[in-house]
Amino acid sequence: MKTATCLTAALRNISLILSTGLLGASVTLAQCTEKNSKEQTVDFRLTYDKATQRITAWYVPSISSTHRLVTGQFSIVTPNGFTAPEAGSGCDSKLEITNINGSWQDFVFDNELFMSKALSPIASMEGVAVHQVGMAPQATDVGAVTAGVPVALFSFPSTEKEGVVRIADTGEKIQKDILSKFGSNISNELSIQSPVKAFVRAEQRYCKNDVQRKIEFTKPVLIDPTAVATTKPKDALGVQTVGVASADDLLGAEQLMVTPNPATVEVTVRYQLLSAGNAGIDLVDAQGRTIQTLVPRKHHAIGKYQLKVTLQDVAAGMYFCSLKGENVQKAVKVIIAK
Repeated sequence: MKTATCLTAALRNISLILSTGLLGASVTLAQCTEKNSKEQTVDFRLTYDKATQRITAWYVPSISSTHRLVTGQFSIVTPNGFTAPEAGSGCDSKLEITNINGSWQDFVFDNELFMSKALSPIASMEGVAVHQVGMAPQATDVGAVTAGVPVALFSFPSTEKEGVVRIADTGEKIQKDILSKFGSNISNELSIQSPVKAFVRAEQRYCKNDVQRKIEFTKPVLIDPTAVATTKPKDALGVQTVGVASADDLLGAEQLMVTPNPATVEVTVRYQLLSAGNAGIDLVDAQGRTIQTLVPRKHHAIGKYQLKVTLQDVAAGMYFCSLKGENVQKAVKVIIAK
């Protein structure tokens, strides 16, 4: 499919499915498989903002120009249950999309939806849902864009569901199965008029995943930092790993805890880091002087940590346990009783 006619046909397929009753917010990259006659490629991206707990979809132009988005499609694979079940069908509900450029609507494929309509499930979709987010029906003027500078399309909230959120691969089994069994082509493409002026036709951009393609959500676990001091983070290349809070987290909303308090000869230090980076913990006195280093400054992955520390000839009195890092600074009062 290399012309605007193909995208129209794909959207027609979606409309046909809708009419038959199937329908009840680190970095992910996608890269074009084909270039148009002007060698203007487009990358697709997903990013996650920990502060707002939102995922944003972007495209990255390869040339500086003015852009008009005519049509578009962005296919996102999420864990099954990433959104709450939709009443009546049992399938995942639509993403709560906030439009940034264009008007985007979500159509959700998952096995619960198929089975609710007496259709056979797809093995390749076991445990996942596909959100086929399409831009239609009105074109959107983005304006001037700069080569290599991402342009935001839409965003949606993350959830506490563990798993991987990623862009669908061109040619992967899920795409082939949905196309062959249900007649809908999940893909990533934009029809862009560039520059925006009369008699310039809109060019199609077809995209696929690059090596950096996933945002992985995991529940933080308690780790003894003394046992992993020489271990490098195991995150795969291009995978942004993000902690997801759970109800049984030991620290709750706190980032640093010391027990027992008052202490005598030994303390247990529990702490959590919401972003990766170098961090360390010191026991300091009221004048800010370091009395003992409890956790040497080193790289930490996102997560929760705990360790027991024997106090080294610390006199009785009031001190502060101080956690300092690239993105965190926290201190708690500690009483040492002899």
